[in-house]
Parts: sequence; structure tokens; C-alpha cells
Amino acid sequence: MIDDISGIVAQKILDAGIIRSEDHDIYYYGLQLVVSTIIKVFGLIFIAVLFKKVIEAVIFLTVFGFMRINAGGLHLDTYMKCFIATAASMMLIIWAGSSIPSYLSFYIISVALAISFLLIIRYAPVDNPNRTLSKREHGIYRKRSIYAITIQIIIIVTAYFINIKLYRYCSIASLSVLFESLTLLPLASRCRQE
Repeated sequence: MIDDISGIVAQKILDAGIIRSEDHDIYYYGLQLVVSTIIKVFGLIFIAVLFKKVIEAVIFLTVFGFMRINAGGLHLDTYMKCFIATAASMMLIIWAGSSIPSYLSFYIISVALAISFLLIIRYAPVDNPNRTLSKREHGIYRKRSIYAITIQIIIIVTAYFINIKLYRYCSIASLSVLFESLTLLPLASRCRQE
């Protein structure tokens, strides 16, 4: 479905003379990303609505997505596998973050963010199997990954200290960052290749 929609739209903009024929594949790939992202986000929000966890899902999607765009990570070979893995991970993280008692939240948040920072420093960015980063792009995304994790740490810690009642949301955010950081590990890529 995603391929069909992307192919039709790419062909229509080619036929309309908006793009050159040699750029067709680039636009087709870009459209695949846009269409799959829209479908995935709506699907994940739909699941969150069913479970009455919309705010938590938005936190997960924002934090995870912000790191993912900059750092990369494990990619599965089909859109459906990616959707199922993301949905399961989102619900697990929401459940885990919501289950942390307030007296442990500071320690969990601190450890999750510290491990995430170290993993980002060590492994980010990770190439996408569909597009390898050039040396220059690798440097750019490395800096962006470090900025992204730093910004997220500042926001999560600040929110926690401004209002301790936000600890569940901060826990979900920190676990979301940790989850994305774990997808950078070489072990994650090896598991996919086997």
C-alpha cells in the first residue's frame, strides 16, 4: 500500500513536469518515508486512544522520533514489522514508565539518561541500510545526535525538578530515549541481519 501510494504520487508529479525523470527514485523514496510515517503515527495514536494513553504516546513519539531522526538506529525489513515493533515498544515503555513509583523515579530517570548519553556518544549516528551516510554527513549527524540528547536531558530533568508530579511523564520520556539509544547498539544490527 505504501509503495503503491508513493509510486502513484511520484509518477503524477513526474507527469506534471514538477520533477525530472532522473529524480523520480529520490522522490519515490522520500514519499515512502512520508507516507509510512503518517500511517505509523496515526496508527500509534489510534492505539493510544484505545488505551487512553494519548499524552504518554505523544511523549514517546516526540522523544523517540527526535532522537531517531538524528541518531538513526535499528531498521526492520518491512513497514509492518516496524509498526508492530514500535507499537509494542511504545506500550511497554508507557506501562513501565507509568509503573515506576515516585520514590524510585529520580534514580530510574538518571540511570536511563546516563546510559542513553553514553550510547549516543559511543555509537551515534547509525546508518540506514537504505542510505549510507557520507563522512561529512556522519559528522553532521553525530553533532546533531549529541545536541539532541543534551537538549532532551535538560528538558526531562528540568520538568522533573519544576514539578515532581510530572515524574511519570519524565520516566516515560527517559525510557523512550533509552529505547532509541539501545537501537544503536551493534548487537541490534547483527540481530536484524541474521
